[in-house]
Amino acid sequence: MKITTSDFGLGSQLFTIENKKGMRIAFTNYGARIVDWVVEGKHIVLGFDCAQEYQEKDIFPGATVGRIAGRTKDGLVVINGQSVQLEQNDFPQAIHGGSNPSQAQIWQAQTFQKEEEAGVEYTLRLKDGEGGYPGNLDFTTIHTFNEAGEWKIEYRAVSDKDTVFNPTGHVYFNLNGEADQPIDNHELQIAASRYVPLLDQSQVVRGDLVEVTGTPFDFRAPQTLSEVFSSSDPQIRLVDGLDHGFLLDERNLAKEQARLTLGKLSVSTYTDQPSVVIFTANFGDMGTVYRGKPEAHHGGITFETQVAPGSPQIPELGDITLNAGETYQATTIYKVNLGE
Repeated sequence: MKITTSDFGLGSQLFTIENKKGMRIAFTNYGARIVDWVVEGKHIVLGFDCAQEYQEKDIFPGATVGRIAGRTKDGLVVINGQSVQLEQNDFPQAIHGGSNPSQAQIWQAQTFQKEEEAGVEYTLRLKDGEGGYPGNLDFTTIHTFNEAGEWKIEYRAVSDKDTVFNPTGHVYFNLNGEADQPIDNHELQIAASRYVPLLDQSQVVRGDLVEVTGTPFDFRAPQTLSEVFSSSDPQIRLVDGLDHGFLLDERNLAKEQARLTLGKLSVSTYTDQPSVVIFTANFGDMGTVYRGKPEAHHGGITFETQVAPGSPQIPELGDITLNAGETYQATTIYKVNLGE
């Protein structure tokens, strides 16, 4: 494994790791994010060339998003039986951690290197009261890349007050290798029998869970995304694509939970979290420019592993409470497969 460090702007650094197969991956401590992943000459994730571009264009691609990823209805959560008002930065909702979230900050970073893997450990303190969240929260994210073509993300956090916490990684994949080519030609498979429908254009949850059988949300067998995008299903039409939480049938890090495929190239997702949020970059002609290429409508797809947004309305989704002194831990792995 080979790891190099270079300047990425705004006081941040870029960490580039290459394995013996010639795969190259790059991370930065600006938002503890993935910037690039090159497989057989293709840039399979969307990213910018410097930190300033993330600040000016879009703060989310590739980032570690927290404290809570996704939308919280009216910005309200309950902690110890008391309602807590979070910052309503997507009024009236709270989204992706408020106006000074983890993805907008420069984390402390330490690289490490072993024979079969290398990576970066990031640390950040989120202060008590920021965004309305209780507690000073010490947040650690570890990105590791290995010879098997696996990118592993480990999340850890400890708060000094009872709080809520539900982070994710916001990587956008596009196996075409270019942002100006839509993902319509990709196949998607997810080991999920239920999904979380949305209420309306506010994109908060409706309050129920729906079986995928007989719907375009049934990805238990591979389905081409062009077929999904052309569906007349009201939930697809509501957001012109996917922006939904899928409840995984089995919470098991060893199980392949999702797979994105284009020809002989695929990326598998493994996680110990209960759900994955799939967002298909439904930006229309409002997409930004990546590496000189204007983003196509449906120019990327996320696999945001987490407790699905909406747990205050649907307790079955999971409890995002983090008690003072307890350690939050979660792991997600993305693995490249060639010719399988």
